[in-house]
Amino acid sequence: METLLPVSSRSLPYYVIVKRWSSDLEFFRLETDFLRQLLDRYISRLQDVEHLHKLVKAAKDLADLQKLEVDELLAGQLTQLELMAEDVIPEDADALASSQMKLEQFITGLTQKFRALKQEIFQLVLDTRYGGR
Repeated sequence: METLLPVSSRSLPYYVIVKRWSSDLEFFRLETDFLRQLLDRYISRLQDVEHLHKLVKAAKDLADLQKLEVDELLAGQLTQLELMAEDVIPEDADALASSQMKLEQFITGLTQKFRALKQEIFQLVLDTRYGGR
């Protein structure tokens, strides 16, 4: 099990949340890879042009979500927290809270978009598999 750095009691919740988000992001990568493979498999079976366009758009939207720069944002926040814990830089609770709020909004938005896109992809694949609506 990973050991937490000796961060202050004010910074510890930020550290824990960022580590959880990093883990969630790794799971997001695995799921998006699976969904891309699923789309690739079903796109080749399509004859219906309208359905094909919807699946191609969903694949593009998924690729766009994968390109978001969340890794760098999380890594930057984690580095800040680690430097504070090691007393390399002074603890700046205001800056930490501000960047944490931005990350929270970004992660929440990413999650909402991904969930909606995932539902859309599953419905498109089911429609393809069972002959449409």
